[in-house]
Amino acid sequence: MKKATILIVFLILLFFSNALSLTLNSINIVKISQTKQTIILKFDNLENYTYIRLSNELFYIGTNNCEVKANLKPGYNIENIILKQLPNQTRIYFKLNKDYKYNINLSKINKNTLIINLISSDTSQSDDNTIKTAQTNSTQTANNIPMIITPVKPPSYNPKNITIVLDPGHGGKDSGAVGIGGLQEKDVVLNIAKYCAEILREKGFKVVMTRDSDVFIPLLQRVKIANDAKADLFVSIHANASLDPSAKGMEIFFLNATSNQKALRIAAVENDVPIEQMGTINKIIISLINQAKLKESAILAKDVDESIYSIAKPTYPGLINRGIDQAPFYVLVGTNCPSILIETLFITNPQDNSYLKDTNYQQTIAKGIALGLIKYLDTTKSIDK
Repeated sequence: MKKATILIVFLILLFFSNALSLTLNSINIVKISQTKQTIILKFDNLENYTYIRLSNELFYIGTNNCEVKANLKPGYNIENIILKQLPNQTRIYFKLNKDYKYNINLSKINKNTLIINLISSDTSQSDDNTIKTAQTNSTQTANNIPMIITPVKPPSYNPKNITIVLDPGHGGKDSGAVGIGGLQEKDVVLNIAKYCAEILREKGFKVVMTRDSDVFIPLLQRVKIANDAKADLFVSIHANASLDPSAKGMEIFFLNATSNQKALRIAAVENDVPIEQMGTINKIIISLINQAKLKESAILAKDVDESIYSIAKPTYPGLINRGIDQAPFYVLVGTNCPSILIETLFITNPQDNSYLKDTNYQQTIAKGIALGLIKYLDTTKSIDK
């Protein structure tokens, strides 16, 4: 109890509440052409938002707690619009026609209006408009709001100016989860982090590891290492465990409060506190979350998740992707940069365990993590060389 209290006080000192009152006044769907639709969301004052694409035909926009006065009426390629109110976030899910492939672009033209450009194409014919990304188009919608598609610029950052902190979980007296055959989480994740660091350093990035040997580093010390290094990205690497041996798969978390009991149980283990205390911690997290960091971390989680799965799945066909979730991890709250926590696989599942102890798998997932981080940087960073 004393440990949890100290950590909570630490979090309060680090952050301040920035809860916003927000109203969604309208959602309009405008058909621009046979393959283009525009979704126009009008708020009273949209400061921050999160965009997560869950599959080709499903994505959501997440905001601070939001009062929705809009008529959630689908149209054209949007088959359904679903509102989900979480304790600390409002999500608007858009379910699209599954018969098409989609290119989705977002632009926030002011504090009141978010534009979602939806370009569809079927598999039997190509639409030249889906590949004309090198030009800028401006189209006037029915609501007289310009739809702007801007060209994608190549990254201009210098890797040597980017610091990435890799955090292999546990270590020393803290073995983490112990799996089949005595395989220890602390050893697996250290190997993965070392392989990942090697790849990133070869590409010119500065990499700091919270530990590079079998030593115990307290959670708050890990946060301090990241912040002292002025980290641009923070990645905490773990292996999952369950009393149910059938539980399997990879999962990536970014920081947020949650009502999901599964996510809370995982956070309780990694935070080293009883599950009973997570309710209190959850409430505190709600008032402490930096919304801009949350948005960036969600995008980072998506890029890394897609990268790991696309690289590892062909070689490891039994790999299950459990997707992206959110939970109140201490080690993510304290860092001052986009941060994610990766549960690589379940060390207690027979197949996952065989993957985790395989050096080739460790190197494969390390490559997936590294390329996912680079993908995120390529699309978000613009630093003069």
